[in-house]
Amino acid sequence: MFIEQVNKRTLSDCHLLIVDDQASSRMILEGLLDEMVSCTSVSSGAAALAYCEENTPDLILMDVYMPDMDGHQVAKALRENPSKSDIPIIFVTATTSDEAQSKCWNSGCVDFVTKPINACTLQNRVKAHLNHKLKNDLLENLIYIDRLTGAYNRHYLEDYLPRLMKDGKRSHNPLSLVLFDVDDFKRFNDRYGHMEGDSCLWRLSKAINDSLLRPMDKLVRVGGEEFLVILPSTDKKGAKLVANRLLETVFNLNIPHADSNLARVTISAGVATKNPDDNKTIDFTMLQADKSLYAAKGQGRNCVVSSVEKAHNVMEPEI
Repeated sequence: MFIEQVNKRTLSDCHLLIVDDQASSRMILEGLLDEMVSCTSVSSGAAALAYCEENTPDLILMDVYMPDMDGHQVAKALRENPSKSDIPIIFVTATTSDEAQSKCWNSGCVDFVTKPINACTLQNRVKAHLNHKLKNDLLENLIYIDRLTGAYNRHYLEDYLPRLMKDGKRSHNPLSLVLFDVDDFKRFNDRYGHMEGDSCLWRLSKAINDSLLRPMDKLVRVGGEEFLVILPSTDKKGAKLVANRLLETVFNLNIPHADSNLARVTISAGVATKNPDDNKTIDFTMLQADKSLYAAKGQGRNCVVSSVEKAHNVMEPEI
């Protein structure tokens, strides 16, 4: 199952981001570490932040002194971003004074290495911090991952949404929610049995998770056959496009469902968006998504409804 794949990450599966304005330094660091972990290198603090907007490295190895934006500024920006604040940072510095070291710790680093680089020290410190992160990730998976489907669970939702709200307020970006459930799922269980029902939910969750295009987009099992997709920095138009892709993904799985009008498993979805300039709470936005989902059920199922529009993108089986 998907959850087993998540729990089996090893050191070689980890991803390291190297940040240094000197090409020769980046080449040396990559040469020392690329046999241990997958490495990506960028040449500036701004490039590091841009990379982290779309990706979440397991560890950042970063030079302290860089033009335009130094390592301390990058670390501060990451710490202020709730979805990136847990990325561990090792600073690389040529200054060993107590004041310089104290500044590194106060910036939120987990460790630092001094120049000139000692290969053995660097490799073992990187290995130690990555192994520590793997253990923490495993513990988080046990807390936050739904064991049946591999999607996140309600515990994750309760912890993650408040962080996203703060992030959206800071960045002035919209947050969209797509709430969906499986059409006529009780009938599916009654006909095929609960084991087949569990298998259906797992296949559906795996396919939808694979269809999400950004690491920041999260799939949560709210309960039973009901799921939520959280879409940070996504407006209503973008959320509807994602919701329609989810419908198409499930439709194309072609899981037989004799008691469905389309003779296959389908989903219905409700979309709601919280814009940065409105005063809606996240609970209100969830309620909007729930009402939209209920409307989708009333308009024939296998469709998407937003908070202000009628259903669309109803698909028919190929003949």
